[in-house]
Amino acid sequence: MSIKTIDKQIKGSEGLAKKINKGAEKMVFDILQSTQYSTPIPSTIRELATNGADAQREKEIAIEILTGKASKEDYYIERHGEQYDDSNFDISYYNLDHLDTENNTVQITYKENEGTGYCDVVTIHDYGVGIGERRLEGVLELGYSTKRNTAENFGAFGLGAKVALSTGVDFYTIETVHNGKRFKMNCYNYKTDFIIPAFNPVAGQANPYVVLSDGTKVHYVPTDAKNQTLISFGVKKHNRRDYRDAVEEQLMYMPNIRFKRIAEDGYERDEHIHPKIMHNSDNLIISDTYLFSKPHIVLTKDVGAPTGVNYGFVDFRELEMQQMWGPIAFKCPARQVINDPETGEEIVLQDGVDVTPSREKVIWNENTKAYIKSVIEAAADEASEIVQEELQQTDFVSWLIACKQVLTKADSGSVLGRLSNIIDQEALKPKFGPDPRLKNESVKKLFAGMKVEVITKVRDYRIGEDIIDRSAIENYSQLRENNIFIMGEENHSKYKDMYLIHKCEGPIICIKSSEFSSGLTLDSAENRKKHARRTAKRNRVLELITESTHSRNYDDIEVDEEWLEEYKDEIATAKEVAQFENITSAERRKIEERMVAYTFRYNEKHWHSSGSDNRYIRDKIEPKVKDLMKTQRTTYYGTAADDDKLMVACGMIYPFAPRVHEVYKDMGRQYRTDGDRVFFFDTPPVRFKETWGTNKGNFYPWAVPSTQNKEDGTVYHNTNFDWDTPQIIRVSQSNVKHISMNPNVKHIDEFFLQLTPNGGYTMDEYAIKWYTADKVQNIKNKTYLYCLKDINQDLFDKYKALYEAADVDVRSNQWIKKEEIFPAIEKIVEMHNFCKDNDDAAAIQQKSRELFVLDVPEAIGVDQELMDKFNELEEWSEGVHTLLDSISEIQYQPGSTSTLDQDLIKEIKVYLDAKGRLDW
Repeated sequence: MSIKTIDKQIKGSEGLAKKINKGAEKMVFDILQSTQYSTPIPSTIRELATNGADAQREKEIAIEILTGKASKEDYYIERHGEQYDDSNFDISYYNLDHLDTENNTVQITYKENEGTGYCDVVTIHDYGVGIGERRLEGVLELGYSTKRNTAENFGAFGLGAKVALSTGVDFYTIETVHNGKRFKMNCYNYKTDFIIPAFNPVAGQANPYVVLSDGTKVHYVPTDAKNQTLISFGVKKHNRRDYRDAVEEQLMYMPNIRFKRIAEDGYERDEHIHPKIMHNSDNLIISDTYLFSKPHIVLTKDVGAPTGVNYGFVDFRELEMQQMWGPIAFKCPARQVINDPETGEEIVLQDGVDVTPSREKVIWNENTKAYIKSVIEAAADEASEIVQEELQQTDFVSWLIACKQVLTKADSGSVLGRLSNIIDQEALKPKFGPDPRLKNESVKKLFAGMKVEVITKVRDYRIGEDIIDRSAIENYSQLRENNIFIMGEENHSKYKDMYLIHKCEGPIICIKSSEFSSGLTLDSAENRKKHARRTAKRNRVLELITESTHSRNYDDIEVDEEWLEEYKDEIATAKEVAQFENITSAERRKIEERMVAYTFRYNEKHWHSSGSDNRYIRDKIEPKVKDLMKTQRTTYYGTAADDDKLMVACGMIYPFAPRVHEVYKDMGRQYRTDGDRVFFFDTPPVRFKETWGTNKGNFYPWAVPSTQNKEDGTVYHNTNFDWDTPQIIRVSQSNVKHISMNPNVKHIDEFFLQLTPNGGYTMDEYAIKWYTADKVQNIKNKTYLYCLKDINQDLFDKYKALYEAADVDVRSNQWIKKEEIFPAIEKIVEMHNFCKDNDDAAAIQQKSRELFVLDVPEAIGVDQELMDKFNELEEWSEGVHTLLDSISEIQYQPGSTSTLDQDLIKEIKVYLDAKGRLDW
């Protein structure tokens, strides 16, 4: 974090020195190790993860110094005194042969376990310099630190390594390797137990030891492993989300941190904790994070460091500034100072912010306030430079639209759009590169001497007519790439305006030359010069807009006759509806045969303490009743009472359902999440409607199917509804009668129980696919079967088909097995397996009555063809699995094109022949 000064200059006489009372030592230990942390879980993750990052960085510096690429003076200062001696660089502590040059990550793992109390386990594993020699004793000491004489580390106070005790555990465990010696210890509040015994029963000899300064012998195990440290401690189950949030929220900007979660069933999942970095500079980090919507502080090691620890939102009240918005991180190093050894005066090595000794919070003192204000100012200057550099368009309209992205925040998801939240918009006046005389000024000034109107239409439902509105342009956000028309001699045509609004999917802008609003009397040479300049500017702006690829000539546009006929029919229908005055939205939906219903979408926040526990949440839709009555898609419906079943069905369909951007191909990233799947295709969800502007209440253009003829003759469709997965919808009871008349629309119970042609029981094909994929998951661990490609093509084809069926995400939906409906599914599978192995009608009848009460002749619950292949490969692998699994050269997924070593294949064939597996 910083070069840290521990001692302070004493003013006046020395007086009587303060000391800690012997009887209060344990209380002081408790305060410094446990109770000083107001947020134990975030503090524990932050301290231990940054300690791991510090160890990694110390290793990198040591390698540079040991190899002669740098000197210690490049990274360390030399200071003496018992509070600084341990922080001076000691070259004898490091050995190049024992430093890991390949692993540079810090791995955080959360292991879920069965049981109560502190049954879960968190581990933090780094591949840094390890703990040995004098540092072994430092584990026992509060305030011990090796980081006070360098600016390359986060830590300095000597308290963070003990932070795990603040979570309530009795002890935490450290296992470390230093220069060929493996040590292990349990650290308690008041002591540390070294737990490697004096005698090694496996080796049949005594373990070697080192002797601490007080004479204590600490035994270790010799090892060839590289230097590393692993810290672990227990966690209570109900804190699982809190630890996950602590990792993501604080370490999101530290790319060398990895986070893995291991479920109780052994399933391992690498959690994605790092947002996409859109911009990273000396002062700013801009990302696509959804966790922080306002500027926040990232504590860095020094100015310009690319990574750091997130310290939460900037407190603009403390800064006495207006609140700013946007997912923008302000980089702030920690303030670094030393005391002049002669005068005792404070020497500032690096400006920055101050933090509490617990490193939980920024201290909002005058130094911190001044520094953050300077960062904001520097960031604003940087943003202005970036904006000017980005505006390289030579097309005038494109340039105006690009300026709009910053100046009016129209594209809030882009880097420029997000930077616009912190820049002084009034002061920013970018110039048009091809003609620097033109700059992005107010629309009134730029379009002086022109009539620039925004043409919109509004449906008046009282009379069933579309009303045309023409108003002067107000800002550049009204410009779009396809809505600009240059007016000639022709006057406006109502139907042409309507047609162009339809084709442009929104308001159009019409521009024509006109008189200047502020007249100049041309009775003086100066006024004539002014008039000539403004006339030349108007003509140049009109010329550039006319030349733009984004403008068209209004007079040249011809209204499509087919569209005009359809539009007139639409208006006629609207007039019939208009007989109902002052109708509500609900009444209009009924007239138009629309209903309020819900499909579902994946709940990205079900792991967060702020979100719902449900894996799926309702997604509002407004389909037409008549469309559901005609749909050709298999659709499962339910009412509010069926929510649990509907969500289980979504969970089973999820691995096979298309991602939302695969259906709506032009959809921007800001409208979706990685887990978003589509469970209803006939109409988009209401959340895809615009919520502001002239198109408010209508679907975004990317959600409305359209086609485009490309230059190569192909036709581009912006949507793709060609998917086989069934639809899921939740409706009100009043609509069930009508939609259930369609045989393709079935109650959700039929997803889990259907009849076979022979009168047996089965399920929806996607329930069968999910259950089968879950049962054959183990095939993905047998990548050694890739060798069958050169040994037994028939078995390889079976392996490939199995792997493709299993290679879907069923693990994330294991919660399904705990739902109330799941036992009914397992009964069908049990009956399926029984019928497969029995042809005795009486036995089948007895089993059926045992499971279902009724007589059921058969059941289909899994894909038996795939299960037969799986069982065959399991049987083939038995007895040869261990050896084949140890040969890394044959470990490939079946879709790989890798070529295997044929000499190795020959050896494997000899082995398989001996095991009776070659001629299978």
